[in-house]
Amino acid sequence: MTLQSSVTASVESDSVEFEYTVENAGDDATEITFRSALKADFAVLEDGDEIWRASDGQMFAQMLQTETIDAGDGETFPGAWDDPEPGDYTVVATLNSSGDDAEARTDFSV
Repeated sequence: MTLQSSVTASVESDSVEFEYTVENAGDDATEITFRSALKADFAVLEDGDEIWRASDGQMFAQMLQTETIDAGDGETFPGAWDDPEPGDYTVVATLNSSGDDAEARTDFSV
């Protein structure tokens, strides 16, 4: 399995919108097994310290679900951080799946 991922951060007037894309760069279709209804998570870091996580305070159904990503295709997962303070940050996006270590990060400023 060859998963590649990237994340973008778009600063809006009162939020930061995230898009995490996971692509199958391999030659064959790949199955991804998710451990819960949370398929991807976003964490915001300031100077290396986590200051916000999308899943904090949330509850997600515990269920196994499988999705297939064909060779050359991808899946995009959205997220948003509301009312951020001005500053320089890094967002780390992770796939909440069994056995896959797909992670992406990017820096942004508010």
